[in-house]
Parts: sequence; structure tokens; C-alpha cells
Amino acid sequence: MTRVFWFTGIAGMLLAQLGCRNACERRPLFADHAPPKQMVIMPPPPQRVVQPIGAVQAPGDFPTLPTDPVKPPPSISKTPELRNEPPWQPKESSEPPANRDVPPRVHLYAPEAIEKGPDAAAKKPLLPPIAQFAVAKDNVYAGLRPKLDGLDWLKDNRIDTIVHIRLETTDDAAERQEIEKRGMKYVAFEVSPQTLTKAKADEFIKLVRDHAKQGVFVYDSDGSLAGAMWYLHYRWGEFLADDASQLRTRHLGYQLQTDMWLAVQKLLSENNP
Repeated sequence: MTRVFWFTGIAGMLLAQLGCRNACERRPLFADHAPPKQMVIMPPPPQRVVQPIGAVQAPGDFPTLPTDPVKPPPSISKTPELRNEPPWQPKESSEPPANRDVPPRVHLYAPEAIEKGPDAAAKKPLLPPIAQFAVAKDNVYAGLRPKLDGLDWLKDNRIDTIVHIRLETTDDAAERQEIEKRGMKYVAFEVSPQTLTKAKADEFIKLVRDHAKQGVFVYDSDGSLAGAMWYLHYRWGEFLADDASQLRTRHLGYQLQTDMWLAVQKLLSENNP
């Protein structure tokens, strides 16, 4: 009887297990643990917006700003503040308007006092009393025949050599005597339109170069001979172009429209084919 009981119970359990397997989405009877529960997150309930008393605004209106002005922060700019000043207006003058038809008055002032003493001569500009005096190059000067005070000026300014450009027939004994009496060297350079050659031009160039260090002054009686020789000096001695040589020669005050200038043009055509 006991065995029948056992068999009946076992058979019932097997039938119950078979029935649970046929059911949809059923777990076995003897499962180790129950299925996990899904956690449901509920959103927080909405909070009510409570406006402070007195800040409620009517629909469609803009909020009003406080009436007390807010003080701006201090400025760090170095630019001065603009001031609201009234526009400038000319002052009223009691004098009558000036008459434009009346010429302006010229105010003459007293001349400055002439400085006297040992330093007055040192401050006075040194202007040579020589006609057509000019600087030909460093330590080299040109001009017309100097008078006695001109020779004194050349001596005081430490000019060592005086070059006299003259014709062969010119008597220069008196000039040589006055120049050598003052301790300066006298050199007579003889040239004419008929005797002008390339060798004569080279001689003049060498003469100026040799005496330039000690100081040299070149002159003639009227500029007709000296102008041509200075042109050849710039052209062949300093290798300047024709226009630059003429410009430098005219800067010394010489005119080139002479018989000597025709001789220069002939000399250039013969030596510059």
C-alpha cells in the first residue's frame, strides 16, 4: 500500500512537471532563483513656480528695471574724460576791424650790438676778397687774379701753391714777386688755343694732384684759359662724362663759349675717336 502511494505521488509530480514545460514562458518547477524584477524609475513630480510678492507682471508686459542706478565699475583707461563744455566763440574786441586797403606796417628793430673783443674775429665768417672764388675739389680752389688783400687771405688760410694759367706772352714778374714775398710757391702754366695738346692737359692734371695736399689756388686773368683746363681736368682727371664735366666747370663760374673751348673740342675729337 505504501508503494502504491509512492508511485502515485511520483507520477503526479512528473505529470505536473511535463505540464509546466508545455506552457509558454514558464520556468521549471525546481528553478534555483526567481526572475529579476525590473526597476521602474518614476519622474519627480513637477514643482510649482512661486513668484515673490510684488514681482507678478501682467501678461504681455516687460519686466521693469529697478529705479536705483547701478554705479559702473572704475575705468582703467588713461584717456581723459570728455567734458561737456560750451563751444568756443571769439571774444568781442573793442578795436575797429582792420582796413584791408591800408598796407601793413613794417616794424624796424634796433640792430644787435656788435660784439667786440678777441673772439669777434674768430666768429666772423672768412670770405676771401677774390673775384669768382670757388672750391674746385678738396683743398683745391679756383678764381680770377687776386689782389694784394686776396693774396694775404690765401696766406692766412695756409695755401701753399699759386698756379697762374697764362699765355706765353704774358709778363708775370710782378705777380711772382708778390706771391713769393708772402712765402707761397708760384707756378706759371702756359697754354693757348694753338698749343693745347693731350700732354698739356695731363700736365695740368698732375700739377693739381701734386699740390692738392698742401693747398693750391688756380687762377687766370679772365677765366677763358682756366675754364677749359678745369673741364679737361674733370673729363680726363676724374673720368666724368661730358655733361657732368661742363656742369662742374660752370659751377666754378667759367664760360665755355671761347676760342679755347673750340680747341678743347678739337682735342677731344682727336683723342676720343
